[in-house]
Amino acid sequence: MKRTLLCFGFLLSVMLLEAQEDFGTKKIIILPESDLIIVGSTNVNKFDCDFKIDLISKPMIVKFTQREEHLIFNDLKLQLEITGFDCGNKRMNSDFQNLLLGEEHPEIIIELDRIESISSEYIKANITVNLAGITKAYHLPVIIKEDHFIGKFKMNIRDFGLEPPTKALGLIEVDEEIEVQFDLKVSR
Repeated sequence: MKRTLLCFGFLLSVMLLEAQEDFGTKKIIILPESDLIIVGSTNVNKFDCDFKIDLISKPMIVKFTQREEHLIFNDLKLQLEITGFDCGNKRMNSDFQNLLLGEEHPEIIIELDRIESISSEYIKANITVNLAGITKAYHLPVIIKEDHFIGKFKMNIRDFGLEPPTKALGLIEVDEEIEVQFDLKVSR
């Protein structure tokens, strides 16, 4: 029994040391010249809601573990205040905030879980998005150009328990699919 406990303790300490070897940290800043836009449409026209990048343009410490061609991140989140989106006018901003249940859930949280190197110009990112209190996973290709990370992904707002609104007595209907587009410039 004593020998079994010693072996177990040795294996546990080796596993902990091995896991710590691959652990890394990096300080990054998302620069103000970055873009993050939610694009939607109605049966009449399109709309763009630009996020005010200065709300997330602060130093972040990124913690990660490297496993073969993957980087696994520990708690790397972008917390996007719903009120930080500008859709072009006050009325559209208000409608957008109401659609996303901004009073009950004031943030969209995008968490980068893992990336996989595809080539020198592409990575595959695994992210989770928490919107209106519901979390969904997405896998998306991301282009890397110098310190820019460029990509887009589509989301169905019904997946988050949200109902597309109608306006003008039902004559204008918002599509249930929106697209998140980003061009994040990062300082390392």
